[in-house]
Amino acid sequence: MACYHNDKPSMSFPIYNDYAIIDKEDRLIPFIGFPSLAMKIPHIINKISLRLQCVENLMKWYYRFRFYNSPEAFGQKALPIKDKIIYPTPTKWCDAILRVFQAQGYSEKGLKSEFKCPSAGEDKCHYAMNPNCEPNSPPDMVLLFETKAGWNQHGGPELFTFDNHEPRGGCVLLNDGTVKFIRTKEELQQLRWK
Repeated sequence: MACYHNDKPSMSFPIYNDYAIIDKEDRLIPFIGFPSLAMKIPHIINKISLRLQCVENLMKWYYRFRFYNSPEAFGQKALPIKDKIIYPTPTKWCDAILRVFQAQGYSEKGLKSEFKCPSAGEDKCHYAMNPNCEPNSPPDMVLLFETKAGWNQHGGPELFTFDNHEPRGGCVLLNDGTVKFIRTKEELQQLRWK
């Protein structure tokens, strides 16, 4: 028995299942060359889930950067240092964050998993720091962005990769905590890097 799309028998092509339709003469016509939507949904949801995990990682980095100086300055009595937001040195940012937060009791394994884009594989780190971004930089300036695997990477848009996600694109963390998904070179060039 055929199911009619939206329960409208007047449609010219009722849906039989998500692999075929029935034409006006009650012939079953398979969707040749088109994958089942039901089969594609888990794949699509998985890609969206991986992108959301990447966004979540970048949001955690935003807070780690904002509070990076708190544990570092905890033992210091000088208020100007203690109360000031300081970002790690761009050439050593991965090492610095790892050291400071491990000292506060965070697990190395947990921290290292946040360095990785879930879509990109098992390498060390898939993010790079914009060395021009300071805590008092404009809110829309790029702070962290997706790149090929490495460690302590820092630089500008030349390091950005569109290859970590499907559909093609990459995440960017701005200095105000906003995360954007960038799909084109034009979008990338429109971001504030300096």
